[in-house]
Amino acid sequence: MRPLSILQLAALALALSIAGPHTAASAAGYVNNGETWLAMPPVARQGYAQGINDAANQIYPTDDVGAAAVKLGRTRCLIDQKTTSAILADRITMAYTNEPAFKNLPPTIVYFAKMSQFCREHIARERERMGLPPG
Repeated sequence: MRPLSILQLAALALALSIAGPHTAASAAGYVNNGETWLAMPPVARQGYAQGINDAANQIYPTDDVGAAAVKLGRTRCLIDQKTTSAILADRITMAYTNEPAFKNLPPTIVYFAKMSQFCREHIARERERMGLPPG
């Protein structure tokens, strides 16, 4: 496991400092589901979502070509769609609010589901560029 980057540490520190000890999310120490996600203030959700995003899209030397293609596709999608941390957090919040199937899942899983939905074409293009079948 690679150490967190400076940006990831800053996002985590911001999220923890804003959430404070008064929230359900920080009392347990984890954000495990919709209830703990929705208990955080919006700016903490943004920091958390950015941390998920940064960790999820880092291409590692141990990644296979398929994983690298997906990560590159998501990154190009984020750039093309001008996606901000607020937008990422909103996608997770809306999934918890409007899609009951996500209620008990951690925000990381919700992130991957929503990014697959919003970035399907970008991911497919990167897989094709790398000689892989559509994912």
